[in-house]
Amino acid sequence: MAKIIWIREKFLIQTTAIAHPNFALVKYWGKKDIDQNMPAMSSISLTVDSMQSKTKIYKNLSSKQHRLFINGQEQQDLSKIVPPLKYLSKISKSNDFLVIKSENNFPTSSGLASSASGIASFVTAYEAHYNIDLKMSDRVNACMLGSGSAPRSLLGGFVLMDKNDSYRCSQILKKSDWPLDILICIASTKPKKISSREGMEISRKTSPIYNDWLDINQKHVNEALVAIREKNMLKLENVTEKNCELMHQVMKTSSPPIAYKSDVTISCVAEIENLRAAGHELFYTIDAGPQVKIICDPKSSKAIKETITEKTDVIEIVHAGIGGSPRVVNEN
Repeated sequence: MAKIIWIREKFLIQTTAIAHPNFALVKYWGKKDIDQNMPAMSSISLTVDSMQSKTKIYKNLSSKQHRLFINGQEQQDLSKIVPPLKYLSKISKSNDFLVIKSENNFPTSSGLASSASGIASFVTAYEAHYNIDLKMSDRVNACMLGSGSAPRSLLGGFVLMDKNDSYRCSQILKKSDWPLDILICIASTKPKKISSREGMEISRKTSPIYNDWLDINQKHVNEALVAIREKNMLKLENVTEKNCELMHQVMKTSSPPIAYKSDVTISCVAEIENLRAAGHELFYTIDAGPQVKIICDPKSSKAIKETITEKTDVIEIVHAGIGGSPRVVNEN
């Protein structure tokens, strides 16, 4: 819902939206088209509820330029926001310059998909602000221009982004269909030295196993789809961890090698193996950062969280469930 405030004898309309990050179970690492920011492969993710990006937009009345603030800090690099903004401006037929203020309640640029939720919340706010009824394909295209994983944050639950179907995003299961818990183990809050976009290009150009990674993608997607539809924890564990480790092997074999895992990451994985041996139902995934995401049966969450906290040097563990779609919020 838009908020109207009075500034300098003018009405200023503000619109705010919230979106949640998503964590890929079957990942993409590599671009098919750099200019359009198109992933080279399909992916499957789950949306996370307790983490969010809240983005507010309004017309810039003080200057003829776009201004972007993330967590209160003005950004000089607008490269992620300008392409989706241009795409949406053509649809809305608006030449407005905007102030965009985005707040994350979790670490930014550290492997927790802040760009995905940030872009998805911006696209959602823009659509409501200009009262344009976007087709889902337009939402996907706008999001993708800002972040290759952002289209998946347009939906809740388990989500497929299908490269073979014009990157159509579809919900595999709703969040209530299989209510798993997610424990996000924060190993570091520092921004990563190599961005995902930069790392993907390094791997695409230099890793000797990059083509193998491309070739196996559809097999992993098919396996994950079966596992999710069957709600089979063991099958999903097998394909998710296999896919995760192969992606990090692609990074490792790049030139120069790319290493996002830390000692804390490795110790978390070791404890996950011990917990699994003790009978807990859980599996992990790790994206382009040191954070470890544990997906588990809610009955085991407390014991898992206590063990990881006690036996590793994680900074924090965020306890989450499976999240929903973006929404416009009233901040009156």
